[in-house]
Amino acid sequence: MSAVVPVAFLECSSCGLHLDIRLQNTCTCGGVLVARYDWADLQPQDLLPRTDLWRYSPLLPLELSRAVPRGEGGTPLLRLVRLGGQLGMKSLYAKDEGRNPTGTFKARGMSVAVGMAKALGANSVIIPTAGNAGAAMAAYATAYGLRAIIIMASDGPSEALHDALAFGAMVFLVDEAHSDGGMIVRDVAAATGAFDLSTLREPYRVEGKKTMLFEIWDTLGGMPDWIVFPTSGGLGVTAIWKAIHELRTLKWHEGDIPRLAIVQASGCAPLVSAFDEGKGTAEPWLTPTTRIAGMRAPDPRSAPFVLRALYESHGAAVAVEDAEMLAAAGRLARQEGISACPEGGATLAGLQYLLRDGTISQSDRVVLMNTGSARDPLGARSHPSAPLVRSSGEVLSALDRTMDASSTNR
Repeated sequence: MSAVVPVAFLECSSCGLHLDIRLQNTCTCGGVLVARYDWADLQPQDLLPRTDLWRYSPLLPLELSRAVPRGEGGTPLLRLVRLGGQLGMKSLYAKDEGRNPTGTFKARGMSVAVGMAKALGANSVIIPTAGNAGAAMAAYATAYGLRAIIIMASDGPSEALHDALAFGAMVFLVDEAHSDGGMIVRDVAAATGAFDLSTLREPYRVEGKKTMLFEIWDTLGGMPDWIVFPTSGGLGVTAIWKAIHELRTLKWHEGDIPRLAIVQASGCAPLVSAFDEGKGTAEPWLTPTTRIAGMRAPDPRSAPFVLRALYESHGAAVAVEDAEMLAAAGRLARQEGISACPEGGATLAGLQYLLRDGTISQSDRVVLMNTGSARDPLGARSHPSAPLVRSSGEVLSALDRTMDASSTNR
């Protein structure tokens, strides 16, 4: 397998089992699989002279010769002079992930995960999504020649739906109050053989997203004091924590590690609640009320990883209201010229709380993660161009009709 991918092995985070590289979602025990590498004698000068995330190809699972780059990564780290001045901070930055393909940091994870699925033999991929991850998966599925099936929240960003359809994906909408999108995906994947790219149900989305931390370290010539991340499913924080440890394993960074702060919506804050109570995992948030679809993950699979990262980095967790996110995103646009999604605005809103209570100091060097560009924050009221479904049976029936029509038209 070394001719396909440079990963040494997959390790189960639960039972510790080591597995050969293969097309597999989770360990047989149900645990999350993590990519591990053999980086003997690798040096910073071995990084590639590129401006996208493939600069870090020696630290990634997919060989560059098998990748289909679309401009992902290489996003700017912008100094926030006006906002920093207003907050009394001299070293405030925003990592502007809205510059990625399809407008969000989801492109990083999908560029690697879809590429790995292709390299390991997948013909189709499937995902449940609030919107943005689905749009990114659709783009890279097209780039790699795979069929994409997307189960999308009916109130997700309208632009994400339009993008996914434009890239040729089969999109089905679910009302999350009445249907479990994740369960539908698992049923359809089992019936069709489509590879499930759900959060932490495959090892490689984390690998693409970890390049955010590599770029921050590369640009600053070291680490910031704090990284503030808007958090729903938690894959971004999980990826950053993995990247920090990989740099230390490589001995490329041996100083202090950044402290991590997560910001969640007050209407769906299971990780903040668990952190405040000192728990090792999170209880499901039974009645999410946030209207920001990208902040609505009531039962994040990543909870043990995110909470461990917060505890070990002496980090913080804070919840903010939807209105505060939107207002802060507006400030980033008006005062810094940054097109920020509501989730990106959440980091600025959260920072203000953390400054007021003394958790973050004005003298700290802080990076706010703007995870995407401004889109339709509250989603469209209706999506007539995609069917609304309630069960995996309805999805499978529609897929069968599509396959029959395709065969007839040949």
